[in-house]
Amino acid sequence: MYKIYDLIRSLLLLLFSVSCGALNPTGSLEYEPSQLPMGPLAIGTWLPAGMNEFRFIESDQELLVDLGLNSIQWAQRYSDENGTAEEQLMKFASSQGWKMPVYFEPPGWTPYDKLHNWATKNELANQDSLRDLVQDLYRRWENESAFSGYLIGHEDYKKNHYLSLSSVVQTISEVDPIHPSITVGRLQDYQDIQFFLARFFDDSGGDNIFQHEHYVFRGDLPKKGARFQRRIDDLVLGYDQVVRGLEGRIGRWHAIVQVQSEERNGRVYYRKPSPSEIRMQVGLALSRGAPGIIYFLYSSGTEELADAQGNIMEARVYEGIIDRLRMPTASYYAIKQINNELAELDSDLRDFHFHGALSSRKFLDNKYILSITGTAEVGLLGDQEKVTHFLVVNRWAHKAQKILLQLRIKDDTGKPIATPRAVEINLSPGGFILMPF
Repeated sequence: MYKIYDLIRSLLLLLFSVSCGALNPTGSLEYEPSQLPMGPLAIGTWLPAGMNEFRFIESDQELLVDLGLNSIQWAQRYSDENGTAEEQLMKFASSQGWKMPVYFEPPGWTPYDKLHNWATKNELANQDSLRDLVQDLYRRWENESAFSGYLIGHEDYKKNHYLSLSSVVQTISEVDPIHPSITVGRLQDYQDIQFFLARFFDDSGGDNIFQHEHYVFRGDLPKKGARFQRRIDDLVLGYDQVVRGLEGRIGRWHAIVQVQSEERNGRVYYRKPSPSEIRMQVGLALSRGAPGIIYFLYSSGTEELADAQGNIMEARVYEGIIDRLRMPTASYYAIKQINNELAELDSDLRDFHFHGALSSRKFLDNKYILSITGTAEVGLLGDQEKVTHFLVVNRWAHKAQKILLQLRIKDDTGKPIATPRAVEINLSPGGFILMPF
């Protein structure tokens, strides 16, 4: 049963990768360098989504600061004598020099409308009041230094949402050309990917941000082996499709990295990724030019999903970076270490442009690398004209690995040298490294 399933899955992945341009049937690698540089890197986390509890005392703030973030996003509905949850978090983010996107909630929306806000509201598409709504939101937050953009959609996959999304993007860019629009989803799930990308990365928009979420660590996924690598193939192919969709556009993408476990109605739906699996996800995203790493989810708790009549249809129990007692988990310490490394790496990455990527799983003829020995992904980075660096990622999360690259090099006149330069790289489980070409 599983062999048949895996065979069908492999065929579907192959068809998908060819269709999105990740595999070029001509055997060559062509990618227009990204128009925007990678940095500065956004390193953030999602705070509770759909959970009722809100607590933000000094110990919570200390844990967030010590994690090494520079951005946060998402706040559930809550209000007390200190203001709304969003106001309290925005004030805190500003005090830390962090960034935080904002939201809009018209009166009468249910708690679940917030997860599907601007883009699904077709009545906003052609109303003059849309401009007033954006202006009100801008005036509310413009003096907060953390204010970094507008989250206007979340998993709005249906094609009939895209025109509304486009109207919101255009209006925001007219009222506030400085701050980007941000939307979240898994690119493969949009009914018409090219139509969606054209509407969201409209010419009238600024440096808008697509946050790509793709959680592959399902409850029954082993920690190594062929089945594990097929799921990593799926993850990387999704990243490839995102960067191919952004090719030639002025825009950015963030990787929403799975760090949570999740039970649905008592069944383990997602298992918690190990520290090396978290590291590997970060490295794979960087190898595809992601200028942002957003960890989902920071908090732990129960989310109850209700129907239109308020009946509970499903209970989801999350464990995130901290546990239900607000104490750090093993993920917390792993992410803290990764973030420390990202902060150092940012000084190198921030001016780089993405030039494409290579993979040992399907090696393409190219002018940079003659061969890859080992199981690895390689991102090609440089200035707007040429590749100057490569970022190598170990696709084994269970074991350290030695990667051997045979680099094509040129002499001082620019002519290729017949003998390639061998580079041997030792990588920890899920590890990654940036190296000059």
